[in-house]
Amino acid sequence: MPDLDLLSLPAELQAALERAWPGCPEAQRRALLAPAQLGWPPVWPHGLWAWRRTGHWWRPFAARAERERAEAFFGAHLGDARGERWDGVPTYAERLFDPNQPFFDTPWTHADRLLRSPAPEAFSDADFWFITQLLHGGDLHWATVTAQDWARGLAADRALRGGRRGRWLHDAQWRLHMSATGAFT
Repeated sequence: MPDLDLLSLPAELQAALERAWPGCPEAQRRALLAPAQLGWPPVWPHGLWAWRRTGHWWRPFAARAERERAEAFFGAHLGDARGERWDGVPTYAERLFDPNQPFFDTPWTHADRLLRSPAPEAFSDADFWFITQLLHGGDLHWATVTAQDWARGLAADRALRGGRRGRWLHDAQWRLHMSATGAFT
């Protein structure tokens, strides 16, 4: 397993992490290792292409969009399925990668409160972190209920792996958002 040395990252990525979390290497590592979407890979080591000037030069717009999404994610706050905001400020004041927040176990980070998936056959610990922090605003009870319910649904629909999994999860997240907001249009 490669070492996650923050100083070995592309310079633009280092700068983005420093803007989001100045002087906090723990938060910077968490931002690199967390999935930005349920089931997606983290920025490191999979998404570094967008930050390398010489890599993938034939799709500069895709690289720029990827960098912008990642930078917004690095500075994100806890959220929930409702996506509630008041005067443009997230209702959950806690920042997503704050070292005081729970995180999943990795060899490159430290967390006082580790999040473990209650349904490992369907969700990794990183996926469960996403469900807890970004779909349920840090509410461990409702995140556990959701993960177990979705795991049963994924298994029943034979969608634990592959393309069916992605479609199933997208639909489940849409239904969760719609039920939380009451907007089934």
